[in-house]
Amino acid sequence: MKEFLDRLLDYYHLTKEDYLKLIAPVSEENFAYGHKFDKIDEVVKFVYSFVKDNKKVIVYGDYDADGIMATSIIIQMFKYIGFEADYYIPNRYTDGYGLNLDKAKEIVEKGYDLVITVDNGISAFEAIDYIKANGKNVVVFDHHEMQSVLPNCDYYLHPTLSNFGEVASSGAFVCFMFSIAFLGRFDKYLSTLASISLISDMMPLKEYNRNLLRLVIASYKEGEFPAVDYLKDADEFNETTIGLKIAPRINSIGRMIDNDSINQLVDYFTTKDNDKLLNYLSWINECNDSRKELTKASNEMGFDVDDNDPCIIYKTDEKEGLIGLIANYLSGKYKKPTIVFTLDSSLTAYKGSCRAPEGFNVVKMFESLSDYLLTFGGHALAGGCSVEVDKFDEFVSKAKQYVLDHPIEHVEKESIPLYMRELTFENYDIVKSFSPFGESMKSPVFILPRIKTSALLFSKDNKHILTMIGARTKLVGFNISKDEATQSDYIDLIGTMRINDYKGFKTLEFFITEIK
Repeated sequence: MKEFLDRLLDYYHLTKEDYLKLIAPVSEENFAYGHKFDKIDEVVKFVYSFVKDNKKVIVYGDYDADGIMATSIIIQMFKYIGFEADYYIPNRYTDGYGLNLDKAKEIVEKGYDLVITVDNGISAFEAIDYIKANGKNVVVFDHHEMQSVLPNCDYYLHPTLSNFGEVASSGAFVCFMFSIAFLGRFDKYLSTLASISLISDMMPLKEYNRNLLRLVIASYKEGEFPAVDYLKDADEFNETTIGLKIAPRINSIGRMIDNDSINQLVDYFTTKDNDKLLNYLSWINECNDSRKELTKASNEMGFDVDDNDPCIIYKTDEKEGLIGLIANYLSGKYKKPTIVFTLDSSLTAYKGSCRAPEGFNVVKMFESLSDYLLTFGGHALAGGCSVEVDKFDEFVSKAKQYVLDHPIEHVEKESIPLYMRELTFENYDIVKSFSPFGESMKSPVFILPRIKTSALLFSKDNKHILTMIGARTKLVGFNISKDEATQSDYIDLIGTMRINDYKGFKTLEFFITEIK
């Protein structure tokens, strides 16, 4: 069998040269590989002209973690130079996504000279036309898919349109790169906010995205950024903590709050007042706890799912901000494409959130059924759509037929063969050198072949595998019962390596995700 590192390189389809580039030191100067947005210097001069003349500026953001981070980056950037800009985070339920015409009218009425849209704007044609027609100015910082026609703004920064690079990045990353050009320096706090968005918005962890996240994780110091420290609790700052703790807490506000108080999130990330921070933190945690309780209650109430249906299409009275979480639960449980709908505020359309197992493409389904949809968008495994109430039943019928005609393609997950003796801290360090893990760079999956089931030890209730294989190494498999595991004399254990740090005592665990 090949050496451990060589098997990892095969798994990721990398050469030794690729690997050396992957682990090469990154710095504030080289993380972007020299990439630069077209016309960014012109945009800096344009925006600075409004600052210099003390004009009224508003930053218009978005209600998800990427939008909050993007808005906070620009507002904090202005604060560094003593300029106070206003900002607005739209409410999911009353404003919807992006800059709309009603808000554009408010902005003009309030006499703002410059509007900077962040994490939105590339498709806000009507609103931007109105602002421009009234003699005001608009700059768009966005990363979403653009249409064949571009908005009538003064300037835009967009990874694709501005020829930044081939790897898609987040709205907050765009804002962070602007802040470097605007301030003339790399700011560590703003880079930390941008790194959160890379995980929250599931950006591919390649090239400059990966380098920035590596740089931030490596240089993060406890106590330096209280707003981030409080959200991660006592956990180490890394991609896992961002994905499991920080981003869900930020996103919970947009899911739960149906008024303008969502704007307090930007103050949370830009204030130096610790008392304010703690008050906001309590509010964030309350919203997150409510989000978890409502989602749990929805998931436990039982769903009328017909096993014979090729997909799940379900209507609920829950908040729009929760339907994606419910769809994710149902799709995971039943292994079927799932769309959960709720009636929108106009009562004329249903808004839906879709999740699907690997091997099915959500966007292709939406494209095929576009005649029945008002709006749609998303990625291969997740997306959103809206359907007129009058067309809903017809859409359901067509969607079920589409799934029947396009069955899920079984995707055999790759795994790396592993000997028991290779479960070492040295090999874990080699695995760690490939991190951070996330989109386009998944944590490696290993297989321990032909493990004798009689040698496995279980928890007292026989529901979990808990087997010490050395003084500091362990096999751990939750919700894998003794009855299930011992049906055969030998089984293959599929899982990942991880470190369990309990009161300073570190154990290397093989965390079992599946048995064969």
